[in-house]
Amino acid sequence: MNAASWTIWLKRLGWPGLVGIAALAGVLWVERAWLPQQQEQVQQTASDARRLRHELQARADAVQAAASAASSASHAIDPKAGPRAVWAVLWDGLPDASERLALQGGVLSAARDAGITLGSVQMRGELSPWLDKTQPQGLWRQRMVMPVQTSYPALRTWLSALLRQPALSIDSLDIQRADPMSDQVKAQVTVSLWWRQDRSH
Repeated sequence: MNAASWTIWLKRLGWPGLVGIAALAGVLWVERAWLPQQQEQVQQTASDARRLRHELQARADAVQAAASAASSASHAIDPKAGPRAVWAVLWDGLPDASERLALQGGVLSAARDAGITLGSVQMRGELSPWLDKTQPQGLWRQRMVMPVQTSYPALRTWLSALLRQPALSIDSLDIQRADPMSDQVKAQVTVSLWWRQDRSH
């Protein structure tokens, strides 16, 4: 088609026709290029979250196995010992309330070392109700709920450091990625710190 034919064709279409062609081209681009890319990013985010959970679980299992081995070696638990004997060893290994600030500080410093700024930390603590209430000490559970916005690698580094903290468990992890093209994620991390607490306090 020569230039004259193009000119005649464009005049016949007019502005409404050109706008319609542009809109059609945009729809085709969204359907064939943009949407598949977004779907791929969403799938990648979900895959990253699953992989992170598996890695954390594997590391937690490894830390628990190492702690169990060290505890067994140091306390020489009789294989025939009952649950009370095993619990006694675990109880002796727990920190007491005088170390609570150090435990909480360990969580915050691990975030700082990973380059994460914690905007807020919600804390809630309670004595576990299922222990013998006649004992002078109970088991204190200090929950820390921390919403963060950071990079995915920084989040992984922080969580890996948390797993090495004494008397800490990761209760829940919720990860969202607002922009599929970015490595920035929003997450809510909930952990529990455990220590022995005098019932009189």
